[in-house]
Amino acid sequence: MTQQYPPPYQPYQPQYGPPPPYSQQQPSNGMATGGFVVALVGAVLSLIPFLGIVSWVISPVGLVLSIVGLTAATRKNGAGRGLAIAGVILGGVGLLVCMLWAIGFAGAVSESNSSTYGTSYTAPSSSAPSSAAAPTSAAAPAGSFSQGTYTVGSEIAPGRYRTAGAPEGSIFPLCMASRQRADGTAIGIPETTNEGPAYITVRASDGLVEFTGECVWSPAS
Repeated sequence: MTQQYPPPYQPYQPQYGPPPPYSQQQPSNGMATGGFVVALVGAVLSLIPFLGIVSWVISPVGLVLSIVGLTAATRKNGAGRGLAIAGVILGGVGLLVCMLWAIGFAGAVSESNSSTYGTSYTAPSSSAPSSAAAPTSAAAPAGSFSQGTYTVGSEIAPGRYRTAGAPEGSIFPLCMASRQRADGTAIGIPETTNEGPAYITVRASDGLVEFTGECVWSPAS
């Protein structure tokens, strides 16, 4: 009979595997991400008429955030650099589109105003003081005077003159009669009327009388 002996003692050796590989977490860049998103929204809204007015606020905010994110990317090993650059471009595009809309709108308003004034406004004619024969209106009755400058004694006799006011529907109903010396300087305060009768007394010592407006002045009875 064979005697069996226990195996020799072996010390316990724990089995450890190789340590897991160390992975370094990529740093984040919230400014770059936020700037890109805001700039993208601003650029899209700038293409929509009227609604794009909000891009005047959104696009600059996105541009500033993207610039800050681009600066932070240099301190974070380039994290978010691509998003920051894209945000800067989109912010600039949004502002450019907004400025083009503003220039186009201003041009349209200016053209509309010039067209309106050009078709509906007629500048009143004026005449400089002169001792020559003054123009008279074809519609004025004989012995009456319309807009112009007249020499007292030769073209208009001294006396009292009256007007009923400007014709109905006149664009400029304001009329004025001014007594002047021979050199054109005013004598006293001019007589004015706005859609109503007025009187002026021409004296023999006056040199000139100037009527302005669309009124017709006739000798008062």
